[in-house]
Amino acid sequence: MALAKEIMGSSLIDKSSYVSRSSKVLFNHSFRQKNQFLAKPVLMPLQHRKVNLKRAAVRGPVAAISEDLIKANSKTDTVPEKPVTFKVRAVVTVRNKHKEDLKDTIAKHWDAFADKIGRNVVLELISTEVDPKTKAPKKSKAAVLKDWSKKSNVKAERVHYTAEFLVDSNFGVPGAITVSNKHQKEFFLETITLEGFACGPVHFPCNSWVQSKKDHPANRIFFSNEPYLPTETPAGLRVLRETELRDIRGDGQGERKLSDRIYDFDVYNDLGNPDKGIEFARPKLGGENMPYPRRCRTGRCPTDTNINAESRVEKPSPIYVPRDEQFEESKQKTFSAGRLKAVLHTLIPSLKATISAENHDFNAFSDIDILYKEGLLLKVGFKMKSGEVYHCQRQLPGFRNLVRDFSDMTHPRLRTHACLEPFILAAHRQLSAMHPYLSF
Repeated sequence: MALAKEIMGSSLIDKSSYVSRSSKVLFNHSFRQKNQFLAKPVLMPLQHRKVNLKRAAVRGPVAAISEDLIKANSKTDTVPEKPVTFKVRAVVTVRNKHKEDLKDTIAKHWDAFADKIGRNVVLELISTEVDPKTKAPKKSKAAVLKDWSKKSNVKAERVHYTAEFLVDSNFGVPGAITVSNKHQKEFFLETITLEGFACGPVHFPCNSWVQSKKDHPANRIFFSNEPYLPTETPAGLRVLRETELRDIRGDGQGERKLSDRIYDFDVYNDLGNPDKGIEFARPKLGGENMPYPRRCRTGRCPTDTNINAESRVEKPSPIYVPRDEQFEESKQKTFSAGRLKAVLHTLIPSLKATISAENHDFNAFSDIDILYKEGLLLKVGFKMKSGEVYHCQRQLPGFRNLVRDFSDMTHPRLRTHACLEPFILAAHRQLSAMHPYLSF
């Protein structure tokens, strides 16, 4: 329109200026004619005047042609430009396990082969904006993680992969990314970094296990490190935020699998094992009258003798913990070493003091109960020669102080865990990964 106004304005100016110049010429000519008539009585031929009038009239069609051009230009200006497609590069960091058993090794080689034939790890970008036509979040074209099969034998702790997305120029700012794992084995996704947007690099801190699509068909959703309060969530991310919270909360049905990452509440109804006998039955903690303490729901089947008591998991079977809450290999190794060191630090001085002290008889049956209720020696796995074991059996009463100290140390931790677990569960159930509180 600006171009049209400019053209129209210039044409009108030219037209008006031409007319004024023509009028001036005719006026001057007529004035000279009068002067000439006064000085010399010579008549001006009329055909000269007609020629001048025709020249002035010729300008009309030119102005009409200019108006047609203006209308044509105004129509072409209203047509929107077609978005341009460009490439965006993603750097994906995956963390390998320190130790792999035979099953993990076979699954790793199988995934490397399957990746070559199209069973890949697929990613898709989600914009913070909504498409005005479909009213759905803007999405990029799906991209495949490159070189998975080539880097399957890399022994480094972290392996970097790349992916390329095709994005329209009106895509906006990416706020989320979905990941679909078509392999047979889970993998630990650490970070994703996007490069190529006008806003600069976009970071996605994932730090989560991505399960195989055969175990969890839904795509995993990861949000960028830009925090949003619930009321400030961009339109393109609102549905994804609700979907993520719904997946974490669960539906309260079924038995939890070790690969799940569901944070659901349940009462403490698995403290005893009534199937072994009435003496092993324990009361239920929590419920309508006493809501707390609460534990993470596992959904195991009830016991045979009491339908309100949940069956226990005995070693070596693992108990359910949300997948991302399970100890990593490095943490597990550090925890095991620290636990053994702490027990030995307390046990060895007590053993020395007990062996060198005089023999003492049992004062009461309660001393025996204290010795056997914790099973300290079995848990520690402390091995000694047969002669030392025989000598220690005669000195068992000296261990009662050690067991009491162990009980005093364990019970406060259990109380603390039982009090904090409901808050941990509630935080995961109510706060999305993009909530500002979780960035602290």
